[in-house]
Order: sequence, then structure tokens, then C-alpha cells
Amino acid sequence: MNEDVTQRFVKLDNLKLARQFGTLARGHEHAVRLDLCCFLIGRIVEPKFNQLAALSRLDALAEEMRTPPSTSEPEQVERLCQVLFQEHHFRGDTDTYYDPANCCLHSALETGHGMPITLAVLMIEVARRVGLELHGVGAPFHFLVKYDDHDARAERFLDPFHAGREIDREALTGRLRATNRGVGPNPESFLASVTKRQILQRILTNLKGASVRKRDYDAAIAATDFLLALSPWSLEERRDRGMLCYQTGQYIEALDDLQQYKEHATDAPDQDRVADFIERVRTRIAEGSG
Repeated sequence: MNEDVTQRFVKLDNLKLARQFGTLARGHEHAVRLDLCCFLIGRIVEPKFNQLAALSRLDALAEEMRTPPSTSEPEQVERLCQVLFQEHHFRGDTDTYYDPANCCLHSALETGHGMPITLAVLMIEVARRVGLELHGVGAPFHFLVKYDDHDARAERFLDPFHAGREIDREALTGRLRATNRGVGPNPESFLASVTKRQILQRILTNLKGASVRKRDYDAAIAATDFLLALSPWSLEERRDRGMLCYQTGQYIEALDDLQQYKEHATDAPDQDRVADFIERVRTRIAEGSG
């Protein structure tokens, strides 16, 4: 054969980024910088974007929302929403929702739109720069943010995809009950704050899915490498990376990942399917070495 189908096509820059990402993202919760981690994720989609310009943009937005020290938390949040959604017109992208760029913070800063979780990170990071603490909420329909209104002794929930509008807690729990139809976890559990690592994991899962939809398997592999940097023990991500490597002709790497999954995920319901796929990979390797 003229082409060695077993040759390694991996992009070393992506592996280096994944290692850097893992180092940043696995730190103590308070030390994890969401903005920097998201900018590393953004390089999967746009390797050469200007990170310094993106950081400067976040700083400039924070400067615009600064308020006197006596300003209450609800007033600060109101000013945040005014700056981001009324003055700068950030919005949820309903036209090209599954575009991988919508998973990227730097892209949202450039274009003014993104997925709910991307706009949530935007709110969290601009707020952090002025000492206002917002938290991510992993609601199943789409991602929200919340903050503690200490004067009212209540949590307040905001929808970043729809201009930061406030959503009543009872309306949220009612919607969750209707979605679950009385089955599954208590709806209140979905309104708890998520960690920064969980936010990053959800962004990467979104990016992996969006890349697969576009048949950009290299980007999907890179996103999976980042996910494995967060959770090296995840057998499901090893399986997915094996499947994706097969799509890009990385048969040796596909075989390694799929064999690891088959060996350790012994009770998985897809064992037979993975075993069949392993045989397909071995056949491709044999064809390439013949």
C-alpha cells in the first residue's frame, strides 16, 4: 500500500494544551481560573486567537460595571446585566446554537453570542473582577447562574441566555418537576452550585458533541483529551476517544483506548459492541501492514 494507515496523526500542540489545561483545572476550587481554562479550550477551535485581547476585554467590561462600595448585591448584579446585555448586547445564539465556536469564551467576547454556559462564564468572570461572586447552576434544560442576596436571605437565579433575566425559584422547581414527571432526584438538587471543574467538563462535553456534529473529529479528540486531563480515570472518555481515533485513521491509538475500556469496564452494556469494533480496528491495522 502507498499509505501507512497506522501512522500517528496526533497534533502535539493539542496534547501540550491538554496537559496545561489539566494542571490549571485540577487545582483548588478557589484557585481555578475559569477564564484561563476556557481560553485553553478555545484554542481547540481557534488555535491562534489573541488571548491578551480577550483578557483585556474582560477587564474592560468589569471596569464599566464598577459601582460605589455601598452598592447592594442586587444593584451590582443589575449593573452587570445592564453592561453585558443592554449596552454590549451579548445574547444567546439561537441561529447557530451548535456551532463549536459558541462553546468558546473568547468567541463570545468577539461575536457577542454563545451557548448558555459560555455566557454564564462571561457573567461569572466579569463579576469576579469586581468582587461579586456568582455561581454556576447545572439545570438540565440550560445552564444558569445564581447569587446570594444576603439582605433578602435568598438565592436569586439568572438566565444568561436570555439577557440575564431573573427566574423565580418556585417557577424553576416547578419546571424541573414537570420535566422529571415525578421521577428522579429532588428538583432542588439541580439548583445547587456546581464546581468550576464541573463547568469546564460541561463545556468540553458540549464542544465534543458540537465537533462530532460537524464531523470535525480532530477537534472532538482534542476535547476528549481535555476531558481526560480533568478525569484520567474516565473509561467512557477513553472509549469515545478510541472511536474518534478510528474515524481519523489513528488505528493504533484507537486499539489501545478500546482495549483499555473493554478490559476495565467489564460490566458495561456495550461490551459486545466494543469487542466488534476492536476486531474492525485490528483488521485495518493488518491491512495497513500488509
